[in-house]
Amino acid sequence: MPYVSRATVERIVRCPFSVAHDYAAEFFRQAEVSGIEVHVPLRDFVVGLRGRVRRPVKLFFAHHPDETEDGRVHDALMVEWSAGTRLLPDFHGTVRLRIETVDTTRIRLEGAWIVPFGLLGLVFNVVVGRRIAKSMMRDLLDRLGDALERREQTFRHEGHGAEGSGITA
Repeated sequence: MPYVSRATVERIVRCPFSVAHDYAAEFFRQAEVSGIEVHVPLRDFVVGLRGRVRRPVKLFFAHHPDETEDGRVHDALMVEWSAGTRLLPDFHGTVRLRIETVDTTRIRLEGAWIVPFGLLGLVFNVVVGRRIAKSMMRDLLDRLGDALERREQTFRHEGHGAEGSGITA
């Protein structure tokens, strides 16, 4: 029976929730079309090593209803990637965005993957594999967060000032 491993990473970004979802969808749409690499610091394999392992992946994303909280219905972004190798298993995740403050948004990436290679893979996953997966997730979340913040900063510097890009009624 296959073993499924799960992990979660979060980040708060300086971008209003009212536009963060649109910016995130744009980020993933671009990654889906032009491709994206996942990065893993070598220190996640062996403590003290420098540099990164990079692997291009095919990324897919889609909107889907997020029913994890009572109250207002939100959309979440389903994100999947495939590296085309069993050494980096296919990843299935969900990006959830929530209001943190008026000017910030909490981004949460929850992901799962089927651990390859049976019992040997399970041992690898416990020793280092899960840490590698979380590192890849953190890298993706950091790139997403940086893109949202850059987009919002550009919007503010184009003469929209302190009102930000928030949608008002």
